Amino acid sequence: MPTNHILGIFDFQFFFFQGIRIRALILINPHNPLGDIYPEQLLKDCLDFAHRHKLHVIMDEIYMLSVYDDINFTSVLSLNQPDPERIHFMWGFSKDFAMCGIRVAILHTRNKEVRSALNQLASFHGCPVPIQFVLSQLIADREWIDKIFLPTSRQRLREAHQIIVDGLAALGIPVFRSSAGLFVWADFRKFLRTQTSEAEMELWWKLIDGKLYISPGIAFDCCEPGWFRLVFSDSADRIRLGIQRLKVMLQAYASETIPLDNLNEVVPYVDPVRMHSDCDFSDNTL
Repeated sequence: MPTNHILGIFDFQFFFFQGIRIRALILINPHNPLGDIYPEQLLKDCLDFAHRHKLHVIMDEIYMLSVYDDINFTSVLSLNQPDPERIHFMWGFSKDFAMCGIRVAILHTRNKEVRSALNQLASFHGCPVPIQFVLSQLIADREWIDKIFLPTSRQRLREAHQIIVDGLAALGIPVFRSSAGLFVWADFRKFLRTQTSEAEMELWWKLIDGKLYISPGIAFDCCEPGWFRLVFSDSADRIRLGIQRLKVMLQAYASETIPLDNLNEVVPYVDPVRMHSDCDFSDNTL
């Protein structure tokens, strides 16, 4: 992903004349919903950019242990930080350890004012002592985490990812090439009646009726209708069941809206390197 894809959105003169003061740069690495990973140099460029403009950097790395591709992941905590007081790191147990019901997260910051403000909130959002004990015992067993849990988790994610990519390809649905996370970003534009957010939500309701809960792009502020996020962190049987339901639903829906001849092309991936900051995803298939 080119640096200007991220930093190009920051036209400070434009925001200045609009009377808007930019205070922070928020980054999600690995990215949600794209499943992309920021290269180390891009992270350094982002930190330098924030330092030059005196911006805080809020780094969300909640999927940092769910990297299933053969690619290096660089945490912001491993870098030489030009402005440590303005860099704030977040992570939680819910994704990497499949503990959605354990609402426990971590914020690492050297900023005393931020810590003081969060300490005030902690009085109302404290983690119960029994949960603290269980989680402390969990992370204390580093040998089990490093040698058993994480390798097993990554292998299962890799296999599940391949199943859903192959299944979607068989339906002629390309996906954004991803390396981490629990989901894929898939292109359903050809199934829309019109290229509008209203048509996207119409398709979403059809998916719900077909017993499929797939998040629409509008939920992630995607500026181009027709993109959906599909979670694949489940058993192979359930993924295949989901693909089968999707096939039945799309065939029925397409027969009402789109000639079936338009649905034959199979394109498995969308290349993240060719993405543009204006969200024009056309001509990005491999």
